[in-house]
Amino acid sequence: MEFKLILGYRCNLKCSYCYQLKEHCNDKEMSYEIIDTFLKRYNKLKGSHSINFFGGEPLLYADKIKYIMDRVDKDRTSISISTNGSLRGTFYELQEYWGQHSIGNLLSNKEHGDFTKLNEESSFRYVVTKENIDELTESKITFLANHYKEKLQFKYDMSSKWELEHIQKMEHVQRILQGVLGSDFHIELPVDYNSKFVCFVSGTNCFINYNGDYLACHRNPNSKLGNIMEEDFIYCKNEYCLDRCTNRPENLYSYGKYEFKGVTLFHSCD
Repeated sequence: MEFKLILGYRCNLKCSYCYQLKEHCNDKEMSYEIIDTFLKRYNKLKGSHSINFFGGEPLLYADKIKYIMDRVDKDRTSISISTNGSLRGTFYELQEYWGQHSIGNLLSNKEHGDFTKLNEESSFRYVVTKENIDELTESKITFLANHYKEKLQFKYDMSSKWELEHIQKMEHVQRILQGVLGSDFHIELPVDYNSKFVCFVSGTNCFINYNGDYLACHRNPNSKLGNIMEEDFIYCKNEYCLDRCTNRPENLYSYGKYEFKGVTLFHSCD
């Protein structure tokens, strides 16, 4: 089971492709009362689980990450951080603090331009928009392929309809990648986003916002399913994100039923 904790929405960058909406980006952060409630419930669970720190920029909340690290069983907990990668000193401090277990991390095409790994667990997600698609030069693509190997993925701005010229551009990107990684390496193409907008969060998850709200989607703070101070963990499994659902909560019929115009969007999982 993956637990995704949104410690707060503060960030030290303003990347143009970021999904964050201005109306919910504030300086509030997860309280220690909520963290302690999470830890109390988490430590009662059996088996191994993962905790992903999300934001905003999670490394701005390093003290709270350390607080959680101190209170979970390292042998059955894996830690990962979704970060813009600019606060490398803070990441390495947390890595040393966590000890022998490597911290997983997901980097993206952040606007400060440093695409190098944080550690051997680094994955890279290039978020493609109509505005930045021409920045995918052959030299940049080749660097990413050599640096990240198979831990490289391309995702697309779901608010756009992708035209043939964009699809052809990404097919060219794929050919360059295959020249480095082999013909069996494939990326998602924007044509897939035109047809079904598959959400790229897979598996069963528990999304917890800074205020303790359980969310049906970690990109939509209005998708409240309950609150950790009142209810035990509520899990969900993302199936589809259709036509900017994360930016347009009015599209959702009912978070209680997790339906989107007759198509299953979320469902509860045991």
